[in-house]
Amino acid sequence: MPGYLRATVTVLLGLLMLAGAVSAGNYMDLQDEIQEFTLDNGIHFMVLERHDVPVFSFRTYVNVGSVNEVTGITGIAHILEHMAFKGTDYIATTGYKKERKAMEAEDNAFYALRDELNKGHDADPAVLEQLRADFEAAKDVAREFVVSNEFGQLVENNGGNGMNASTGADATNYFYNMPSNRLELWAYLEGTRMSKPVFREFYTEKDGPVTEERRMRTDNSPFGMLMEQFLNMAFSAHPYHHSTIGYMSDIESISRQDCIDFYDKWYIGNNFTVAVVGDVELKEVKRLAKKYFSDVPGPGKLPVIETVEPVQKGEKRIVVMDDTQPIIMAGYHKGGMSHPDDAVYDAIADIAGQGRTSRLHTKLVKEDKLCVAAGCFSGFPGNKYPNLMLVYAIPSKDVSTAEVEAALYAEFDKLVADGVTEEELAGVKKRTKANFIRSLGGNQGMAGQLCAYQALTGDWRDMFKTVEKIEAVTVEDVKRVAAEIFVTSNRTVAIVETEEEE
Repeated sequence: MPGYLRATVTVLLGLLMLAGAVSAGNYMDLQDEIQEFTLDNGIHFMVLERHDVPVFSFRTYVNVGSVNEVTGITGIAHILEHMAFKGTDYIATTGYKKERKAMEAEDNAFYALRDELNKGHDADPAVLEQLRADFEAAKDVAREFVVSNEFGQLVENNGGNGMNASTGADATNYFYNMPSNRLELWAYLEGTRMSKPVFREFYTEKDGPVTEERRMRTDNSPFGMLMEQFLNMAFSAHPYHHSTIGYMSDIESISRQDCIDFYDKWYIGNNFTVAVVGDVELKEVKRLAKKYFSDVPGPGKLPVIETVEPVQKGEKRIVVMDDTQPIIMAGYHKGGMSHPDDAVYDAIADIAGQGRTSRLHTKLVKEDKLCVAAGCFSGFPGNKYPNLMLVYAIPSKDVSTAEVEAALYAEFDKLVADGVTEEELAGVKKRTKANFIRSLGGNQGMAGQLCAYQALTGDWRDMFKTVEKIEAVTVEDVKRVAAEIFVTSNRTVAIVETEEEE
């Protein structure tokens, strides 16, 4: 595509945020406009036609995240997300048959190196040096067949915009925006990379960008480091206990075959949800979906997480000394997305710690100036299973963590004892409705909401009950639920204390 045309398309894609504006009076009518179908392999599609601008957005939602990992392969869902951009047997290669043989040699070199490393102190240094050299040489040979970033270039050269992906505790998402006259190209690219991925440059990506991301987000980040320690303590049994990025030793030892096995287990049709929103027609989306997405394996039986986090019997606490600014983190166990009080949890988080009018910000930041930041939110690290109400605070200069911690608990004690006012709750309801309506206006946001509700609740229509549920919350509900969760024995605390220089 010529440069001037690509620039024009980019401008049009920027109008996505303006397309499909939804007013407070008609947002419920959207339910009648959403159409759906399911392929024989189990992939569920949702389509919302919006013909304001000649563009569309999509979301491919795979119902698998770090919660589905086990000891030894933590971080693999995130690695697999990276691999989805590496192309297929036709895209990003100069000759797949020869490349496949080179990748097999690369795998064998990795296995030999890993076996020697696993000997620990008994590993032979000379042998390790040779095996490392052999592994690097094998990677170099495999890379000779790679056309770097060809998948991304195909998207960009055809007017694509915003290509990205995300991996969380509960799910993996893939998304970008395209001109509507490139719908078939999108279906081909997305369908083939989900059905016939080639995990090329696996070790290069794993030992490079993925490892660096681990260092930046956790090892070299005081907040990330504390968060990992916090999760390890807060969940003793449930797999929410490890972070999405995974442990470094697992990242280093995961093989390409491990990733293939994880893909084969979880990337099956009935674990996919796809939403297409924008200037498209249902009939054409359905035709192209059958043509290009039918090769995704499935349907199949999916493993079920049966482990339930046991009731916490006492406060858990860790204090980490580090040469950085103090940080306080506290978590209270609560129910998941399907819990009857889910909307009450959201109301509590909003009133207590979201925004500049929240209680924590007003009292600790504005009035008493104990903190530079303080707040809380519901649903950490995920929403699919029982999770945490997360509270955080960063003390002001020369204010101790003990003083801030006491002030945090005082606010929650007040919430339990006195409840909230009708005015505070009315504000939550007004903000929730406004935010929900706003989220439906953008094509990408709408696609994401449809997929999340369909996958997590079994029916995308549940998203339209958001306002109804928050409207039903009473001040009595807030006081009751606050008393249930804000209990010392239900609390996990992680603190960074500034390590004084010698």
